[in-house]
Amino acid sequence: MADLFRANTTKLNNDNYSVWKFKMELLLMKEDLWSQVSTNKPADTTAAASWQKRDDRARATIGLLVEDSQLIHIRKDTTAKAA
Repeated sequence: MADLFRANTTKLNNDNYSVWKFKMELLLMKEDLWSQVSTNKPADTTAAASWQKRDDRARATIGLLVEDSQLIHIRKDTTAKAA
């Protein structure tokens, strides 16, 4: 189902940030990944490992829905929150 949503979501470009941002928020909530952009990495090592896996998924979701011309803005970001 998420793949269908991604296929129907326009990638971020120069003209659609506010619509893209809202759809990205909805997608991340649907995938139970919204907390990755709204919280910081936990100090506890066990929790941090789980958090990192989820953050990688969230960051990949964001990156895959950004036009190639916009990747320069998030390429060096290491967390979904930064992206």
